Amino acid sequence: MAFLTRYGGYYGQLPQTGGNIYWVAPAASYTIYGPQGGRAYVASDGNSGLSPAQALRTIDRAWNLVTADVGDLIILFPGTHTVATTSVAADIAGVSMFGLPGGRGNFVREKTILTTDITADEIINVTAANIEMGYFTLRPITASDALDLSADADGFHMHDFSIDIQTPAVDTATIGITLAAANNILLQDFFVECDGAQGNAIVATGALDSVIRNFTIYQSAGTWASAIICGAATNRLLIEKGSFLCAGTAMTVGVNGTGATIARGVAVQDCRFSDLVTVAIDNFDATECEIAENYQLGVGAADGGVLITAIT
Repeated sequence: MAFLTRYGGYYGQLPQTGGNIYWVAPAASYTIYGPQGGRAYVASDGNSGLSPAQALRTIDRAWNLVTADVGDLIILFPGTHTVATTSVAADIAGVSMFGLPGGRGNFVREKTILTTDITADEIINVTAANIEMGYFTLRPITASDALDLSADADGFHMHDFSIDIQTPAVDTATIGITLAAANNILLQDFFVECDGAQGNAIVATGALDSVIRNFTIYQSAGTWASAIICGAATNRLLIEKGSFLCAGTAMTVGVNGTGATIARGVAVQDCRFSDLVTVAIDNFDATECEIAENYQLGVGAADGGVLITAIT
């Protein structure tokens, strides 16, 4: 991705855009750091949001201001952004939303985290096409989703992100990402951490012509039933270059096709599964999943693990 420095090096690397850039702060008072130290500013939804010194207070306000398909960009300042009243409605097509790509020698002192106070509701609900997101952590609360993609979220692209389902209290209704029957979804370069019997990292209820790649799913404690679930309408979904890791505890299934129904609807290739994953790829009928170059790791195995040649 091409980058520019519209606001100079103090504000990190921003994707090139011809639209407006709207800035959102995590609290009413926020600090911008420069070479002479920090300076405090006041965030408000009454601000324009069009400069770092005029940041908006809520993500919802930024989505109310953006225009569809002109390259508008929402930048989230570092810190914890708490969604307090309703899910963030990502409902304007062609908009991008990024945390500052920090930690690379610029002024950013902490990560950008999105969480919520809303029980049984997702942090972000995507209902428009061609939206791009990245460079932040999603942390749902117990029995909630981090991110839901509706059937209208065609062309959604999310990258350079993480999902923390370790911090919430254990509940099988706590889920990372739910993908409905949208087309051309791309999830890449991400990390999911789970602690115990939470819900799934990804539930692909109906992803079409979509890709999940370059990821690590890590189980730090307890027993996790399934990391990725593939549902009945999932068709032409590629899962590749993923690592399914466990820290001394068990993951029952890595990629679970218990709901899959479409012949060759899922392909899993070039993935690595911890020896503590009981079954790497499971519950697909013989024709529903294609596999290639997937390995079950072995502790100290000189041969690099065991090639997975069949789906159980």
